[in-house]
Amino acid sequence: MNAQKPKPRKEQQRATETKTAVLNAALAEFGAKGFDGATTRGIAAIADVNHTIITHHFGSKEDLWKATASHVFGLYADRINRRRNDLDGVDAKTLHRLLLREFILFTADVPEFNQFMTQASQAGGERLEWLVATHIGPGSENEIGVIEEAQSNELLGPGDPQYMRLLFIGAATSIFTWANVYKLLAGENSFSSDVVDRHVDMVLDLFDRG
Repeated sequence: MNAQKPKPRKEQQRATETKTAVLNAALAEFGAKGFDGATTRGIAAIADVNHTIITHHFGSKEDLWKATASHVFGLYADRINRRRNDLDGVDAKTLHRLLLREFILFTADVPEFNQFMTQASQAGGERLEWLVATHIGPGSENEIGVIEEAQSNELLGPGDPQYMRLLFIGAATSIFTWANVYKLLAGENSFSSDVVDRHVDMVLDLFDRG
């Protein structure tokens, strides 16, 4: 049997770009409508690709949902790891404050992340169990370590680190999750650079015991 020839580089690049477009569209749809409300045809329309492309690259809707979860958690992990590497040698308290700041900035840049997580949590079931086992659990172990070190440096108050982690996530993401409400109440765009900068400082100051 003849071995398959590798795809030309341009073809590989187009395939990668197509898959990324589908994953970004899926993140928006699953985040807005949940697994049951989203459709692969709707996702294909947003990504501006033929519906059969999704089946070709991802298989079933369930497989696409899992690939979407892996995609967004990968984006977050890459960003935090790059930021941590950039901060090599920085004192512990400054490091933890800047890592917490980076999380808030990520939720502003990718608000679909929290929407996706909220939908998954509300739905429960096997998909949530898979998400916790595959991404949330391993990721939380690293974040708990940051929380505990931040507590030891009095950047965060005492208390159960897992609870403190969720409390921080709630404070960090609420203004973006409730962006339309905030716009009507305060007359400001939650995603404007001025509001984001002010929000980051206020959240960190809220938790900072120093």
